[in-house]
Amino acid sequence: MGLLNSITGKSKVKAGNKKVLAARENKDAAKAEALLSEAMLAYGQVASDSSAFKDALYNWGMALLYSARLKQGGEGAKGLYEEAGKKFSYCLVAKEDYMASALDWGVALMELAALQEEAEKAPTYVLAKEKFTLADSIQSGVASYNFACLHAIAGDFEACKAALELAHEYRNLPDEDDILNDADMQVAKTQAWFTEFLAAVNAPESEEKPKESDEEKAEEDVKYSDTKIVTDGYKVEYDKKSE
Repeated sequence: MGLLNSITGKSKVKAGNKKVLAARENKDAAKAEALLSEAMLAYGQVASDSSAFKDALYNWGMALLYSARLKQGGEGAKGLYEEAGKKFSYCLVAKEDYMASALDWGVALMELAALQEEAEKAPTYVLAKEKFTLADSIQSGVASYNFACLHAIAGDFEACKAALELAHEYRNLPDEDDILNDADMQVAKTQAWFTEFLAAVNAPESEEKPKESDEEKAEEDVKYSDTKIVTDGYKVEYDKKSE
């Protein structure tokens, strides 16, 4: 049954992912919610002994995260963020180095914190930092931008600048518009260095680049990941290809 469940499970995950993609492209909130519900139903049908089970949990968590965003902070949003976190946590139990799950769990916590009462925020941010640290331990530098957001919220602008520079170095810095519209970055935008940083990032590269030594090229190959990073207007997340 394991092989059959794996084949069926992968099919269910693919079907669910198509529903999620359609929901994200749909401008009608009610229709998008319906599509996400259908996707979650498909993920829920994947057997626990299927090799696709962990992917079903991760994508189920993402569907819940998108559902929470559709609420735009309204009734039910908090519960959806919390449910998304549970799915990401189960995914990490199934595969402890599932980096995207750790990263997006942190993202869900950051967005949840924005809706919480002041007394609730601090422990939520601590937990988000824990998840970003886990993601970063799996793939170095992957949570750099997320750390920058945490530093901005805490008012540690020197650390925020350093994290943004690291995100740029690791090639996972969101687009300028996404950074400017990020609620977590609003206070950091008032800092003198912020505009200078964005200008430096957007400056055209020199046509003539110094030649790298074989040793430097080897270090670069090790340092940078082939994982594609994209933004969806909220935070950094992964362009995961369907199996």
